[in-house]
Amino acid sequence: MTGRLAFEKILETLERHGVDYVVIGGVGAILQGVELPRTLDLDVAASHAKANLRRLCAALKEMNAKLRLGTEGEDALAAPLDKRMLSNTTVVTMLTRFGPFDVLFEPPGMPAFSDLKRRADKLSRFGLKVPVASLEDIIAAKRATGREKDAAHLTILLAHVRGKTGED
Repeated sequence: MTGRLAFEKILETLERHGVDYVVIGGVGAILQGVELPRTLDLDVAASHAKANLRRLCAALKEMNAKLRLGTEGEDALAAPLDKRMLSNTTVVTMLTRFGPFDVLFEPPGMPAFSDLKRRADKLSRFGLKVPVASLEDIIAAKRATGREKDAAHLTILLAHVRGKTGED
């Protein structure tokens, strides 16, 4: 994709619709200034409140979001992403017209959404004030997944934090 980054366009859409979210995962770490290998998708934690689900559904419709099948590749299922479906799940993995996008309502290793949002940093990015999870919360989530790629990211994240605090 040329021009603006895919996740920038997704964030603009979420902001335009007033979705209550926090950027997490690899993109969250990158936005916090950590040099991670390019991540394939944007992960956000979102509020499960009914009004927020309505706003999220409107944003997903605008982005032509479809359920993603599997973790790699471009296969998607054109299933309805409505408020009822979203209220009965904790994770939704999607393909949008901008790229891969995951919404987690209960991210593993992270606090409840209200605490996550309170601890998030509001960073000026792409002309937006983007809520980004603290590095502490991103590290906790990476520890909780047990995935190989997250273990590699965890090493980089911990080195970054040590470098910022001057620890050896």
